[in-house]
Formats: sequence, structure tokens, C-alpha cells
Amino acid sequence: MLEWMRERNQGWMAKIILTLVTVPFALFGINSYINHSSGGDVVATVDHDKIRLPEFEHALKMQQQQLQASLGVAASGLLDDPRMRMDVLQSLIRQHAMLAQAHDLGMVVSDRQLATFIGAIPAFQKDGKFDLETYRMMLRQQGLSIPEFEQMARDDLLIQDLRAAFADAQQIPSASVDGFLQAYTQQRQISTLTLALKDQPAATAPDESRIEAYYKAHQADFTVPERAKFQYLVLSQDALAAKIPVSDSAIQDYYNQNQAHAARPETRDARHILIPVTPKDDAAHHAAALKLAQDIETQLKAHPDRFAALARQYSGDPGSASQGGELGWFQRDAMVKPFADAVFSMKVNEISPPVLSDFGYHIIQLTGIRPATTPDLASVRSDIVATLQKQAAGKQYANEAERFSNQVFEQSADLTPTASALGLTVQTSGWMTRSGGDTPLLAQNDKMLQALFSADVIKQHHNTPAIEVQPNVLVSAHLLQLEPARLQPLAEVRSRIVQTLEANDEKSALAARGAAILAALRQGKEPAGLAWSSFQWVTRNHANDVPPDLVTPLFAADEHRLPAYFGETDTAGNYHLVRLTAVQPGPKPDEAKVKEMTAQLARMQSQQVFDDYLASILAGMKITINQKLLQAH
Repeated sequence: MLEWMRERNQGWMAKIILTLVTVPFALFGINSYINHSSGGDVVATVDHDKIRLPEFEHALKMQQQQLQASLGVAASGLLDDPRMRMDVLQSLIRQHAMLAQAHDLGMVVSDRQLATFIGAIPAFQKDGKFDLETYRMMLRQQGLSIPEFEQMARDDLLIQDLRAAFADAQQIPSASVDGFLQAYTQQRQISTLTLALKDQPAATAPDESRIEAYYKAHQADFTVPERAKFQYLVLSQDALAAKIPVSDSAIQDYYNQNQAHAARPETRDARHILIPVTPKDDAAHHAAALKLAQDIETQLKAHPDRFAALARQYSGDPGSASQGGELGWFQRDAMVKPFADAVFSMKVNEISPPVLSDFGYHIIQLTGIRPATTPDLASVRSDIVATLQKQAAGKQYANEAERFSNQVFEQSADLTPTASALGLTVQTSGWMTRSGGDTPLLAQNDKMLQALFSADVIKQHHNTPAIEVQPNVLVSAHLLQLEPARLQPLAEVRSRIVQTLEANDEKSALAARGAAILAALRQGKEPAGLAWSSFQWVTRNHANDVPPDLVTPLFAADEHRLPAYFGETDTAGNYHLVRLTAVQPGPKPDEAKVKEMTAQLARMQSQQVFDDYLASILAGMKITINQKLLQAH
């Protein structure tokens, strides 16, 4: 319930942040960001607007993080694909085109709008309110300056405003909605048959000429990339902080000055049953919801022990219903006001009458109270020590960072002098390639990876510059061992090639067999021994047993010419056959479904109109791409 209510209360703001990265906000001034880079780093131009290399590299980094979040290790190296890099650049070109159009139309985002937008983002709030220190911390973690983020947020809001002009502007004829729903809900009777690759007879072993030909044609697949090991030094503010002594008197002084901030507010434990209703619902709906809530309250007053059972039966809160309505411990400002006011006025075990909020009627039972407390010094001592060490380490780190940067540059042939001067330890990495490696501190920063394999490091054997790989963490590295890229000899990869060729032959043989069966079925000659599945009815959005590529032809088939047959090979090499034997209309949709589909079709049409509008804008612009710079980075 807590998460659900917070999400509902924060609305779309929380989602926007995911597209802007974790963001900061400067309450002390909203300024435009101007990139003063030289002209040599222009990746593309959109009319007179320039897309520079830092912006492109940042977009690549964001795309890489999204791919890693969704694909994991499978995302490694994807952004080295020229097509992927071009897709990222094309996305930036579209953004710049939309911004240019918005500016031409005189659209603006005021400072007040921007402040309201960013100040409402939950990621920057503490105890439900915007917190400047939290904002600054998150900004540092993302490596963004205040003006950079503010411009990103302003641009995003401007693009949203431009898109909003097309939203809900499309009228969909009722006949079109009816036709779409008829096609969408239509049911088709099918049975399926799968020819499994595992049951296919083993292929004949390939001869040497085929093996050698495959090896020559696929040498890139058998080339081990260049790899290297490095020595490296780490200068970390946290490591410096841990070595700073803190006196008892300093700890006591800090505790005395900050007791108010350390106080823990009162929290309460409660459970509830929600009968959903919104301010947009009509009076009849409200009356019915209130009547049900009152009936439940009456039952609970007579049988309080049935609260969990009634919550599971009636509650419309998806987060707590299955837990018997349990919400856990929360502060007053964690809940919407009507709910919080009720809970914080109740006695333990008391059951409230229905409480109306924007989510509906709540029947609440208070199950526990934890009074506000101020922790004693012993319980917060370690936190105070860490805070004071961090404060002291800030200035020390700034001084040491300058020494570190100068030293690794001036003593560029070796890291040992820097290690001795600053009291650091030289560490050794695992094997690294241009796309990563098993030393996270080096592998997870694009700038660091580029520096490791630069000509200055690999050929000239110099230290890398001091690079901030994480907030307040500087690293410099030096080449220790290099293994050039090498082509594995045929003898080393022969067994892999044989397995690949045999697997390909088996897939090809099974595909040919499946195609022959399909051809015979379409001629009305069913081969003996086909083990079809039992008949089942499917719709366009509920056709789990139908291979994805066959859904469209299955529902496009002429219902007057049955049976119809379809077949395809999947990515694993299995061959799937689908037999269509009957068609019947779906159930008549209710009014709510018609309304929902009308809105969905309107959104789709609005998106298409906007896409066409954007295409016309792009067509009227002069767009140039620096292919050399794009490929080099």
C-alpha cells in the first residue's frame, strides 16, 4: 500500500526521471547551459544546431546502462555495432529537431515550471520534501553539473509540450472501433504440431574442405581480441576519510548541535481495507462504495479477528490485500492527508469508520505506535564519526587529487613514485579488453577504458591521466602486460566448426522436412503419423501456442477456405506447424471496452500523426553527420 499510494500520489513525475537519469535541482538559480567546446567535436548538425561529442557520448552511456539493465551481460559490446551507434545519433537528431521546432513556435518553459517539476521529483526529496543536499549528492553521483541537468529537464519538458499538442486530438469513428474490436476479439480454432530439432537424425560429419572453407570465411569469429593487464592507483575520498582521527569532544559537540535533526518522528503500524472509488466516479458509485465500507466496518466491530480475512476478500489495494491489509510502520507524511489524519488520531486496536481519500474508502485498524525519540550518543556515535570524517576529508581530497593528477603526469613512466608520495598501494588488474574486463573499477567507466587502450598507454607506455571513475574516486593506470589480438589456429577451433556445421545441417534438414509436410498439407495430402495437438480457440492477444511470426498470417487467412496450414522454423531450429479449422466471432464488447479501445486507437493515431509531423520537420532541415568522428568514437 505504501508504494502504491506513493506512486499514485507522485504521478507521472516519478517516471520522467528515468528518462532524464537521476537528477539534481538548483533552487538557488536556474541557468542555461552553454557548451563551449571547439568545432572539432561536432558529430552532426541539424540546420545550425550542433550535436557535439560529449552529448553523443553521454547518450551512448545512457543507452548502454539501459541495455545492461534489460539484457545483462548480453549487452556487452552492443554499442560497438555501427548500426546501434547510428540509432543513438538519429535519436539525438530527432530531439534537436523537435526542440528547434518548439523554439520556432515560440514555446518556452519558465523557470517556475522547471522549479516545480524538479522539486516534485521523489528522488530528490527527504521526508517528503525537496532536499538540496540530497539533490547535490545525486548530481555528483551522475557526473552532471547543475546547468547541464537543468537544460536536460527544460528540453524534455519542452518536447513533452510539443507532443501534447497532438494528444487526444484524434477522433475515431465508431465504425472503425467496432471493426477493430471484431478483428481483435475474433476466435480461431487451431491445433499445432512441432518437429523438434532434438529428434532430428544426426548429420553426417563435414569433410575437411567444408571445415577449412568455414574457417576462412569466419576468421573474425575465431580471433581473440587484444587484452592487457594494468597496474593502477586509486585515490578515494572515502579511504582518506577512514584514516582521519575524530576526538571525543568533536563528537559530543556535533551531537549537541544536531539533536533536533537526529530526532526520529513518531511512526505507526496499521492495516486497512480499501474500497476503491475516485473523485471522477458518479454519486451512485460513491454511495455503493460507502455502503460496502460501512457494512465491512459493522462486521469488524463485531469480529475484529476477521480483519485479515475481510481484507483479502474485499480490499482493492493490490499491495496489501494479500497481506491481510498490513501496511507496516510509516511516518505521518508518508500517507495522503485524510488517511494520515485518521491513523494519527486513533488508539491502538481501534477500528475507524470509512475514511475517504482520493483512492476510495479506507477502514483502518491501528496496530501499533512508536513514539518520537531522540537517539542517545552511543547509538549514533559511528554515524557522527563518519560524518565528521567526510567533512574533513573533502578539503584533504581536493589537495591530494591535485597532487595525484600532477604526479602521474610528471612521473609518467611509472606509478611507484606517486604511490610513495601519497602513501597509496599499487594494485594489479585482471585481464582487460577494450569492451571491459574483470576489474570493475576500470571496466565500468568508458573514459577509463578508452584511456587504458590509448596509443599513449599501449605504445608509449605512459600512465593514464588521473580519471574520476566514480564520484571522488581518481584512478591512474599503467600497462603491465599486453597480448595482441590473435587468430586461433584451425586445429584449436576445429571441433567448434564441426559442431556448428553439423548443427546447421540438422536445422536445414529439419526445415526442408517441415516445408515438405506443409506443402503436402496444403495440397490436401496429410502424411501419416502426424501427432497434432488437441483443438483450442485463440485470439490475436491470446495465442501463446502460436509462433509469433505465424500470428499475422493465421488471422489474415480466408475463413471461407479451411482448413489452412502454416509453418515456420524458430530460432532454436525447431519447425512449427499450425492448422486452422474454424473461425467464430468474439463476444460483444461492453461499453467500457469500447471506450478503452477508442482511447487507445486515438493515442495510436495521435502518435502516427506526430511521427508524420516530425518526419516533415526533418525533411525540411539540413542534416549532416560526421561519419569519421562517429566511427572513431
